[in-house]
Amino acid sequence: MSPAITLWLAFVLAASAVAWFGTKRQALCLTVVAAILAPATLLPLGHPAITAPPAGHYTVLGARIDVNEAIYVLLDGGNGAPRYYKLPYTTATANNLQNAMDGAEGNGGSVGMRQGETGSPGFAEEGTGGREEPKRAEPQAIIGG
Repeated sequence: MSPAITLWLAFVLAASAVAWFGTKRQALCLTVVAAILAPATLLPLGHPAITAPPAGHYTVLGARIDVNEAIYVLLDGGNGAPRYYKLPYTTATANNLQNAMDGAEGNGGSVGMRQGETGSPGFAEEGTGGREEPKRAEPQAIIGG
């Protein structure tokens, strides 16, 4: 259980205690606050998000593969701050990600991820990562004299 969910659950239990032993007004106030704070349990707070990434294209900023457990990825969707996700582990997905990371490292590119509607991610190497083309030598100026 993540710290956000634990904190929210503790607050709800405190609100329940006040509702049982306190006044109706206190119970109503704490119930309203608990309901307002419920969406805060979806914030990752340093832990992977508990939801899957929405369908779309992302740039993989970092990844860690824990064999037979999970795939942890830091994704940048281009709109807002990057998000940290825990993806389910499959051998095919792990191999796909590892091959894309190896190719990107060798070519100076980046790794992209496309999250499908069905929830299965696909990884591929993208671009050259801003690598510049080699500069050509300038011809020597011929100065007559």
